[in-house]
Amino acid sequence: MAIRLILVCKEGPARQAYLREATSIGLEVDSVPTFGDLFKSMITTAYHGVMIDLVTSVKASREEKGVVQDILDAFPVIQLKWDPETNNIHTISTGSSMNVNSLAHFVAHECQIFKPRAIRLNVRKTMHFNVLLSRHKDMAQGIAEKSITINLSKSGCFLLSCQDWSDISDIWFVISELTDKRPIPGEIRWRQPWGKAMTMPGFGVSFKSILPGQLIQLMEQYSIS
Repeated sequence: MAIRLILVCKEGPARQAYLREATSIGLEVDSVPTFGDLFKSMITTAYHGVMIDLVTSVKASREEKGVVQDILDAFPVIQLKWDPETNNIHTISTGSSMNVNSLAHFVAHECQIFKPRAIRLNVRKTMHFNVLLSRHKDMAQGIAEKSITINLSKSGCFLLSCQDWSDISDIWFVISELTDKRPIPGEIRWRQPWGKAMTMPGFGVSFKSILPGQLIQLMEQYSIS
């Protein structure tokens, strides 16, 4: 499968330089001029990662970048700077892409191991519920992990964890604040391992099923949309 990235860069020679470099290492790249356009494109298309031109980023408003900040935390991201005098492209380490020294290195070590995805439209709300996590449906207390939600929507959540969940796809968890404490089955959609980036470790989960009463309480009592 081809590696598909999206580039945020204004029209001009820097953009052309990035596209030439990407083509030379076999990438498929969509390019957009603004972070607002990035958001629109990522709704409809699944990407392995994001390239950001440093000059475009610096000139963008705080409000514009704020629209996609939480989204970018969930994708491999690299910042690039084109030097017009030497025609060289410099990489700037960011997030999980620390110690990346070239676009090719970024692709090989970050993008190839990342399952491409589009962004979801359900808005996740920052809310810290107390949660018990388990790899087993019976939720045996002796092996359940204590955790919290970092954010939550009606379709899923991000759960804090420093444990290794790399070999797990299906989990069960109980949200302590819900009246109905029957386990909610979930599927791990992406992972942020501990120590790989300066961000919260854990994993994003989509609800495989959630009981109507549980969902109603989340939506009405806690204003989860």
